[in-house]
Amino acid sequence: MLGGSFHASFWGREVMQAAIHHTPIRHLVVAVGAAYEAFEGGHTTRGTDVDFALQQCNRSIQHLTTLSAAQTQPQSPRRSPEDIYCVLTASILFIHIANIRGHFAEAIQHTRSAIRVLESFKASDPVAFPVPLKHLRAMLLSSYGQLRCMIDTIAQGAVGDGDVLVTDLKPATLFLSVSEAHIYIESLFHNTLAFRQDTFLRPPTTPERLKEIVLWHRELCLALESSGDALDALSASMSSQQPRDEQAKSDLLILRINHIMVAVWLRIDALQPDVRESAYDHCEADLEEMLVHCEHFVASARRSPQASKEQARCSSGLGCVMPLHVVAARCRNPRLRRRAVKLLLECSRREGIWDSLVTGRVAAQTVEIEEQYMSPSALCYDLEPSVREVGRVREVKIELQGERSVLLRFVIVGQGEIQKQIQW
Repeated sequence: MLGGSFHASFWGREVMQAAIHHTPIRHLVVAVGAAYEAFEGGHTTRGTDVDFALQQCNRSIQHLTTLSAAQTQPQSPRRSPEDIYCVLTASILFIHIANIRGHFAEAIQHTRSAIRVLESFKASDPVAFPVPLKHLRAMLLSSYGQLRCMIDTIAQGAVGDGDVLVTDLKPATLFLSVSEAHIYIESLFHNTLAFRQDTFLRPPTTPERLKEIVLWHRELCLALESSGDALDALSASMSSQQPRDEQAKSDLLILRINHIMVAVWLRIDALQPDVRESAYDHCEADLEEMLVHCEHFVASARRSPQASKEQARCSSGLGCVMPLHVVAARCRNPRLRRRAVKLLLECSRREGIWDSLVTGRVAAQTVEIEEQYMSPSALCYDLEPSVREVGRVREVKIELQGERSVLLRFVIVGQGEIQKQIQW
């Protein structure tokens, strides 16, 4: 279940093999299992499973501390690449234990620390470790991308040539599997996120910088168009297969949702931030399509034999919670955005750091604030959106306060800030 749609090999095979040979990983694998059982049972703050998970985390930390201490002794060689692989694997497990428990501040701290280790590590030779470096990198970037999407300020020290989210993204040709499609579309998502944040933080002040932004946007649009064609071809190929793979069908739906979200981002002119919010009105059809796909995905997950309708789900990787937030926050059609908020509050999903209940409550606050600036006639839910530009929430700044509380600062175009606090 934690592997979600796209990380099953990491959770189901590679990390288990690492646990056999590396004691810190073994304790953390046990901790993940105990924490997940507590999550499914709705007991993430106290109880036998939680206490046991924390005990196992502490034992893992003891082994990792001993390993680090040994490497700092005068006679010790430098930390081996295998040790770095072990530390990165442990970091991923710590991140997801924190996510499972709803301790998002802790998850953020582990993510940022692991990214610093990843950036400083340069592996030249193959390492005998069960988890390949490219998979460790993919897992960490998945968490880091989710974090960057939630908290823009984290990008301030990361944009530019050294941004780890920026990769060489050539146009797609053909996807031979869902896994291959996922790797490409998640990379497209990361590159587009980096483009948006880089452009906002470093707006063009010279012709050279303007040309750089225009070319970057063009490359992303080519990647978007080519991957859309490749995704259509893969979907058509899989639809013709008998029997139909329902899991693969669900996976394709998630990829389609996130692909549309990237398309919406690229349609918003990054060089005109002052009218960004009203520009989303022209993307209503895309936002509605995302919402319909999310509804189908959640309904399909509830029908699966592995879980009951009411059971909470926690997974890593791309999902539907972040796209649903985009619909709820950016679509000013009251009927559509209320459907998105309702689904967030009811679907009981936690995808990495994105929790549907917390996200739904934030989105509901956004809707409440913006509806103060709507004409009464628009609230009949069938009319065109009419939130005035000066009444739109441009950004929600998140300040975590403790492990289960957050201060929200809603930045309203032309109106300053409104602060609200929520707990979970």
